[in-house]
Amino acid sequence: MAQAARFPLPTPEIHVWVAYLTARCNFACDYCIQKPRMIPGQRRKPWGRYRELTGRQWVDALNAFPVRPEHPLILTGGEPSLHKDFAFIASRLDGYELDMTSNLTFDIDAFAREMRAHGKTFKTSFHTYHPQFLSPEKWLDQAERLRDSGIVEQPTFSMVNLQRFPHFRSDEHDANMRRMIELADRRGLVYQFNEFRGTHMGEGFNREHKYRIECTSAWVNIDPEGSVYNCQYHLTERRNSFGNILDVGSLRPLPAFGEFFACRDFGYCDPCHENSGHGAFRDEHGRVFRRTDDDARVYLEWMEPPAMRAIARRYFAQGDFEEAEYALLCAIKKQRDGQSNDGETWADLGVTLYELGKKKQSLAALLHAIESGVTRTETVASALVVARELALVDHARQVILRRVPAQLLAPIERALDELRPADPLATTAPRGA
Repeated sequence: MAQAARFPLPTPEIHVWVAYLTARCNFACDYCIQKPRMIPGQRRKPWGRYRELTGRQWVDALNAFPVRPEHPLILTGGEPSLHKDFAFIASRLDGYELDMTSNLTFDIDAFAREMRAHGKTFKTSFHTYHPQFLSPEKWLDQAERLRDSGIVEQPTFSMVNLQRFPHFRSDEHDANMRRMIELADRRGLVYQFNEFRGTHMGEGFNREHKYRIECTSAWVNIDPEGSVYNCQYHLTERRNSFGNILDVGSLRPLPAFGEFFACRDFGYCDPCHENSGHGAFRDEHGRVFRRTDDDARVYLEWMEPPAMRAIARRYFAQGDFEEAEYALLCAIKKQRDGQSNDGETWADLGVTLYELGKKKQSLAALLHAIESGVTRTETVASALVVARELALVDHARQVILRRVPAQLLAPIERALDELRPADPLATTAPRGA
């Protein structure tokens, strides 16, 4: 009992032990939670290069601990199955309830044989579908094979809910997600959607400023070389290590759960980990909190105007017209700052403003697009339709005729005269929406 009392790693059930077997991954998602900063379009890279512990070092070190956590030890990465001794480690740890997070790209049958040969199972496992790196069919085959292997008692299969974050989606992503849901429902695979936690948690996590604050942590993070940290940021930056599992006798004690300690690095935290309900912060006014503002718009700051327009179209397609408007206005501002003027952005804004009931602003945006050289039939027709609703046809025609010859404008007006009353902008939604 005396030896257990002196054990330096906290073991209450609330604490989470995580063994990062590797920082490497065979995927490169721009929204990866293991990135120091999530920037749309910027693929994940390893947060560092390590002399990874061998399987024997992991097993000998962890099996020598006189105390085990009261909940699963999570084997993760990066992608843990990229460690050459992944099966050896998982099948030879003693006294642990094991958990695993993986993208399901490993040889499940071979892995299951190794686990069964040593009488080992996982308590739980967590697997997220990555639609831009694996087909729905392949992922479902792997998920069902793991589910039926008998080596995981409670496997969880999931998808990241990026509905509010089209910044991290593409047409391929959306098509594969739809196909995945269709096939999973048809094949009876139970899945869930997980909340996306990223830089959108607000100013406190923008990695632009560091703040002094008091922090608590419920994490025991072990990096690929065996060094121990109590937060994700310190792990990726290799700062404030408490020691190494290869020399557990020299480990400094980690703070107990609920014990506040001073930190100067707030603002660079990983919001996925530190805001998952296991930790908390206390500011200089004594206010205890877990999250800051839940702001999805922060990602637009790091994007270029063409990418912003693509985001706006996705918002438009899912009916989030206010977010589409905001994205387009951000694109226009950045274009102006760069002393450029893209009429296509104004055309998209005109259609979006109409959907928001802002008809006067819609007409102004559409006419500005035409003056900027966007003279497609649908854009001209849209401007005329809105002008008719506002009784401003003469003004609109005057502006349009500066760019569109009368002989080309006349058939558009005749076609509009022949149309029955309908959704006036039904054919002029932003391209790609």
